[in-house]
Parts: sequence; structure tokens; C-alpha cells
Amino acid sequence: MITPRFSVRQDDASVYVTIHAPHVRAQTIEFDVDDDQFKFFASPYYLRLTFPGKIVEDQASTASFDAATGDIAVTLSKQTPGEEFANLDLLTSLLATRRERDASEQPGRPVIEEMTDGDGVEAALQQAYVDEDFDWEIPQTLAAAGDEPVLAGSATYGFDQQYSGYLAHVHGTANEINEVADPERMTAEERRRNRIACEDAKFDEDYYMDNYINDEDIRPLIQHQSQAQQALRQQRAHQQDSAVDQLAEQLDQTLPADNSDFTDAEKQTMLDLPRKTHIISNKQAVYLGLVDILFAYALDLRINLDEPSVESAWSIGAVSSSLSNLEQFATLRSVVVACFRRALAYPLYRNWELCERALEDVSAMCKLGRRALLKAMLGLKRLFDKHDVYYVYSKLYLDDYCVWLQTAASDKVVRSLARKLHHFELDKDEIGWNLDAYEDLALMTSESDAGESECGGEPEQHAFSDTTEPDPKPLIQVIGDPGTSAAPGSNAQNSAHAATDLESVSSTPALSDLLALEQADPTSQPRTQSKKKPLIEIIE
Repeated sequence: MITPRFSVRQDDASVYVTIHAPHVRAQTIEFDVDDDQFKFFASPYYLRLTFPGKIVEDQASTASFDAATGDIAVTLSKQTPGEEFANLDLLTSLLATRRERDASEQPGRPVIEEMTDGDGVEAALQQAYVDEDFDWEIPQTLAAAGDEPVLAGSATYGFDQQYSGYLAHVHGTANEINEVADPERMTAEERRRNRIACEDAKFDEDYYMDNYINDEDIRPLIQHQSQAQQALRQQRAHQQDSAVDQLAEQLDQTLPADNSDFTDAEKQTMLDLPRKTHIISNKQAVYLGLVDILFAYALDLRINLDEPSVESAWSIGAVSSSLSNLEQFATLRSVVVACFRRALAYPLYRNWELCERALEDVSAMCKLGRRALLKAMLGLKRLFDKHDVYYVYSKLYLDDYCVWLQTAASDKVVRSLARKLHHFELDKDEIGWNLDAYEDLALMTSESDAGESECGGEPEQHAFSDTTEPDPKPLIQVIGDPGTSAAPGSNAQNSAHAATDLESVSSTPALSDLLALEQADPTSQPRTQSKKKPLIEIIE
């Protein structure tokens, strides 16, 4: 059966469902309303929607079919008029079954429960599913290398470490994102050490200093207002006007941004997502991995001024530690440190202020709520799905994040994360590359070059100076007949004499001929060679 494309909206009394099912016959269309579920069938289409509230089929309920467009418009009445149905734009959550919906709405009770005689396991499970009060700075110890299996295919990675075997032949493909030597065997600690070694080898201090001094191209990127920040500003203006922020706190919901309406392409992508219920083993790590991927995405958008390029998939994958090294983080600080290290070693522009602005963009996305995060993940999925090699990261991370954000992510945790990111401070010494020393060296080198340029430059010319600079002397001066003198300062006459003397030089007889003439004429006066000026004088 085919799940048709659909959209849902509501008012105080009714829910309106629009189903796009072309090439069906009107007499084959069937509807069924059962408590909180609505079912539609018209071969080959089938649709089941589970609403957060109860609906009824009464005299106000209607249905119409437009054969030209293939759209079926259904109006369903709410059992309780005035009740607000939340998250009707999150299509994947509407497609969930009742059991899946109940599991996501009751995080304190896992779908699979382990029975035990003691209370230790039960208490641990209850604590694992309390996600509203995360302490983002509590370190979690990674399993020791000797405790993890190292057999082929036994290593896990991806969303909540739920996958294996996808990267068994990664080195036989043109995957330039992956930096893990053996993804199917290396433990989490080995992957972390490998990531740090790759970052240290990739960091170029000359590149960093050049971007620090010559930031003409980087400064506009830093000053750019991202779409997330613009949407957040609009949301705050709307909240101040209508005071709906207080209502959102009461309902424990995050208001959608002005740009949170999903496009037809995004709705179709949500419909194509796999139907699954996530049993999260480490919720904090899932949220931290989300920050890591969003930072790489925000940095690429800022560098390209919100227009992804053909290199965006590689750039995002290279900056994200989750994608490039299959990293799983334990604290928020470790995530931000890794993000900044890779952002200063891999992209086209490597600047500390640019990294800070990208982190502000991630904070703005989290403040906008789950819908903004979902739109970002759908945009990422679209980039990676189009690539012949990198589509594997959609299977490992992006598909699950798109489903999880609709069904199980907590608005309260997302807001908590946004507040932490907004007030987060990172010192350059935590990166481990002596960035302050390189910046000081770059400034000293720049000032030294500027000083040398000033000393070696041309003397300053004053437009209103009374002094007249003398004409420069030629390097070669032609001297004519000693008895012929030119008026001082007459350059034109000197030039004429120079031309005449050059002609005379070309017609002067050889020295041997002159000596022969002197010997033949005894009356000729002896010449004093030491007192005669040369015909051509070299002036230094």
C-alpha cells in the first residue's frame, strides 16, 4: 500500500485533512473514524492518522473529492470543541500507532522492560528516562578498551550506537569524510584518540594566522545574520506583542517560528521516513550528537551565506565529529571543544569569531524549538541523500534524528540546551594549539611588515612645497668639444649636443690612425691625455 501525501490543520471545532490521492475512483474511497484515529482507504492508497485528541463523525463532518487535482478534503469534528491538538504539522507523529504514541508520551516507562528481583535495574531505567533535568556537564565514563568487543562487525556507531556493518567496506569507496581506520573493530576510545591525532595533524598554524590577519573575506561572514537568528528575532517580537510566551510556558510547548511551515518537499521527506519507535539507551549523548551535527551545518550555512554549495556535504561531514569519527560525547564542553578544533582545521575559513557565531546559530535553532531543528535535519538529509557515497550518513544518523525529533524529543530539554549554549564560554587554551601565541605572532609580523614598508617607501611629496627638486642626472653623459660650452640649465641644448657628440663618436678615426698622423706631421702639438675629458662619462 502507498501512503499518500497529506496535510492537517485545525480550528476550534474541527480538524481538516487534505489527502492527495490521484487516479482513484470516488466510489472506492472509504473512511473510518474510531476515537482518536482516522483511516482512509482507496486502492492503492492507505492512510491511518492518530490524533492527540478524540474526533467524531457527525453532521458537521464532510468529505469532497476533486478529480482534476486528485485532492480529497475531509472535515472531522472534535469531540471537545476548543481543544487544541498539538503537533499536527509533525506528520511522522501522526502516522504512529497508538502503542508507539503512548510509548513516546510516557518516557518513564520503556517499551521493553526487564524484570528483576531487585530494585537496582528498575531504578536505573527510571533514571535513564527522566530527560527534563539533564546536567550537561556530568562526565560519563567511556567503557574501557578491554571491555568492548573487537571482533569484526561487533563495534557499534550511529544514532544511539545502534548500527554496525554499514562501514565495513568504507575504504573501498570515495568516502573522504571518514577518518576511522577500522570502523567495525575500533572501540569508542580508540576512535576518540584517532580523532584528536587527525585534528592535530591537520591544524595549520600559518593558515590560521593568515585568516586572523587577512580577514577581509571573513568579516562579512561573521557579521551575517543567519536565518535562524532572523526567525528568532521575529518570534521574540511576536511574543512581546501578544504575550504568548507565557502561554507557551503553561502548555510546555515551543512556539513555531515564522519559517517553520514545512514545504511540500519536506512533507514528502517526512512521509518517506522509516516507521520506528526508538528505545534510547543514552539520551544525553543523543542530544549532544545533535549539537555536533547542527554546529557543522550552521558553520557551512554561514560560510556560504545560507546557500549550500556542492562541497557542503563534505564540509559538514568533515567538521562533525559524529559523522567523520563516529564519536559519542559525554559532556557539552567536550562537544564544543571538538567542534571548534575541527572548525579551525578543516573548512575554507578558519577563524575563532566565525566559530563563535556558528555556535550562536545553534543556540538560536534550539530556542526556536523542535520544528526548527527538524527543518535543519531535513535540509541535511536532502544534502546527503543526493550524494553517491555520503548517503550512508542519512541511514546512520539523519533519518533517526528526523523521526526522533517528531516523536520523542523533549521541548523542555531542547530549551535547556539552548540556555546552556547561549551562556557557554570557551577559552582558547582549551583547544590545545596555543592560539593566543599564534595570534600575537601574527600581529607582530604584520606590524613589522608595515614598518618596513613605511621605511622603504618613496619620500612624501607635498603639493604646496616651495622647493623645486633638481632634475636627475643621466647615468651616461656625453661630453662634446671642450671649447664648446652650453648655457647652464639648458637641458634642450645639452640633449642636442649629446646627439651631435654621439654622431661624432661614431665617425671618429681609430687611435692608431691618429698616432700615424702625428708622426707624419712634426709641427703638430703634443697631446696631453691626462687632461682631456673622455667622450663618455659614467655618472654613479
